[in-house]
Amino acid sequence: MERPAQMESLVKTHELKLGLAGMSMIAVAFGFARYGYGLFVPVFREEFDLSTETLGLISGATYASYLAGLLLAGYLSTKLRPRIPILLGGLCAAAGMLLIAVAPNGAVMAIGAVLASTSPGWGWAPFSDAVDQLISADARGRTLSIISTGTAAGLILAGPIALIAGPFWRAAWVAFAVFALVSAAWNARLLPGKASQPAHFHAGGGRPLGAPEAQGTTTSDKKWRWTLIREAHPLYFVAALFGVGSAFYWTYAADLALEAGLPEHVGPVLWTIVGVTGITGVATGDLVRRFGLGGVLIAALILLAAAIALPGVAPGSWVTVCASAALYGPSFMMMSALLAVWSSRVFPERPTAGFSAALLLLAVGSIAGPAALGILAGGVGLALSFLVTAAVTLTGLWGALPELRRHHSERLT
Repeated sequence: MERPAQMESLVKTHELKLGLAGMSMIAVAFGFARYGYGLFVPVFREEFDLSTETLGLISGATYASYLAGLLLAGYLSTKLRPRIPILLGGLCAAAGMLLIAVAPNGAVMAIGAVLASTSPGWGWAPFSDAVDQLISADARGRTLSIISTGTAAGLILAGPIALIAGPFWRAAWVAFAVFALVSAAWNARLLPGKASQPAHFHAGGGRPLGAPEAQGTTTSDKKWRWTLIREAHPLYFVAALFGVGSAFYWTYAADLALEAGLPEHVGPVLWTIVGVTGITGVATGDLVRRFGLGGVLIAALILLAAAIALPGVAPGSWVTVCASAALYGPSFMMMSALLAVWSSRVFPERPTAGFSAALLLLAVGSIAGPAALGILAGGVGLALSFLVTAAVTLTGLWGALPELRRHHSERLT
């Protein structure tokens, strides 16, 4: 018996609401709280008289705080409902960005940046549980794609604001903090906090909140040995390499263009293009349904490698910079969404904890990649290092092969 049209409409409306609320939180967590620091580095350097070494140390500390938030969110996912870490992410973002806005010196600004950077660690992975619990199986990939593309939405706003803020940069950070509070309130209203929920919260066929995640939880589950299953190895491999390539690009793309003679506003322009083109990542879930996860993953990795290679070919060209950003935006957002969709398949009973494990590998790659390849750049130059990074990124194709074979076998049967 078919569902009534009214019920179908209600389900789709709820999917869209959750997707957009999640997108707003990821826009806050990544577009503002996480990557906003990099966009405003020239302002911070001038305002607080900070050296390049000090700015680099602060950047490293923000990666560490992101990693700490990620580990805590993964732990809390086994104890609490996703609403709590998601709200913590929004509140940490707001508090940290307000500290940046009122900072009288570089030390307070650094504390604010570190606190704000815990936000994506708290807030991203728990949406896997929220989607699993509230959204029907056939719409989860689409909803996760919408949520993951929030980074692009954040950059669309943060990039131009960084470009034009000038002496009003503090007002920009106040605006970011207000947006974070609004997003936190939206998600608090939408995400249930009790075990017993009204029927419309799982009308889409998702697992009702309060239902057990898995039967027969064992001691090995508690020791996280379940994260080491063989099916997860390709996911972890690709996540780590994605972290290496994407973090190297985030760290050095604008620096390479500046080194090659382009003006200082090249950074905000580059990241704005990344945001605008990255919105196409919302289609990732639908592409996976049509072409399979492996096929879309291969396409995303090739696009990402091409985006990373272009600056190494002609770093002083606006055409090259814009073309690279236009490729990086979709490929980066697609990869972010694909990791969320992929981990939910590998760990269907513990989506948030499984996704946290994948993001841990991504974070390790994000820390190790810029450090190791930065040392390489000191010897051979940044341009050649971008070509090496592109080649490293392409090795992730190995991890896509099992999913590609699985999709083909499913089509044959």
